[in-house]
Amino acid sequence: MEDRILHKLQTFFLEADEKEKQAMEQVIDAVIRKQTKENGSYIGALMQTNRRITDDETYEIIIPNTELIQNPLQIVHGGITATLLDSAMGSLVHHFLPQEKAAVTTEMKINYLAPGIGKELRCVAHMIHKGTKICVTEGRVYREDGKLIAHATGSFFIIDRPIKK
Repeated sequence: MEDRILHKLQTFFLEADEKEKQAMEQVIDAVIRKQTKENGSYIGALMQTNRRITDDETYEIIIPNTELIQNPLQIVHGGITATLLDSAMGSLVHHFLPQEKAAVTTEMKINYLAPGIGKELRCVAHMIHKGTKICVTEGRVYREDGKLIAHATGSFFIIDRPIKK
């Protein structure tokens, strides 16, 4: 398997331009961040998330706007914006759960309002309702110029955390 991967990488680097090499470096860096447990998921590592709780009921994620997450129009892909919202809202819910519980998305509604352009995107999630079975959240994604690009609400079902084997 290693030989096959090394061959693919060698072929890639022989034919790649600078932008493609930068994209590959981001992918490799993401896999390393997941491998070293700096990130809990490959998608979070790929998006280069910078996360923090800003107060008791607000969670923030900032990501760089790189070519790797853009669509052919050079704006952030709508699926990435959705993933950013889901990650921030879900992480907020997880922040309040006991260790033996987890939350899964049951519904998410997104309104896309403006193109995702600029150097970074900032997603802010707020808790609307904290129940024992369902939590409801709201998320907003902003460009670096402060323009709101997307608004979402999300519902999360509380489950027992699966036991790792």
